[in-house]
Amino acid sequence: MAEPALLPDETRADAARIAYALLRFEEPMARLLGAHTPPGMPVIGTDAYAFTPSWRPVSRSDIVPFLVALPSPALLSPTTTRGMIALTLLHELSGERRRWAEKTLSNFTACFDDMAARLRLDETSPILLELPGEAAVYSCASVRLWTHQFGVQVGWSLSPLPNDPRARARLVARRSDGAWSYKLNER
Repeated sequence: MAEPALLPDETRADAARIAYALLRFEEPMARLLGAHTPPGMPVIGTDAYAFTPSWRPVSRSDIVPFLVALPSPALLSPTTTRGMIALTLLHELSGERRRWAEKTLSNFTACFDDMAARLRLDETSPILLELPGEAAVYSCASVRLWTHQFGVQVGWSLSPLPNDPRARARLVARRSDGAWSYKLNER
């Protein structure tokens, strides 16, 4: 597999789209921010996200470019407040915290590689990510890069997708309430 820096820009953008989709998937489990928002400012959780520890709002339309522009791999942890994401950049960590963050991402990638190998997927194999109200197909290379660059703290797995012309496999997500992404679309 190619190193992340050598992959096409569109692959990195797709990896960021996957991360953002999983953050949106977890949104219903969080409460809206109860603080007053001054007129003319975007409302966190409705119009924008805040990636703490920064309170600078990032509009929903700018989240993918924001993620693509991050200077290093990151852990993204949804909080109990809708639109508030704890952002941990690997290059800002040191010592044990850095080792554990690197291990987390390395585990994500190793798990993905193992599942992809069992399903006999190659870099171009299409993988479906289906969430309530949306579905997108990504290349295996894009999903792998997502595991390497954006450690979204949401449960996930890869499963076969027999008899579906859209993709060879499905990336399934599991929310904090235990709901699986693909089952929510069956309702």
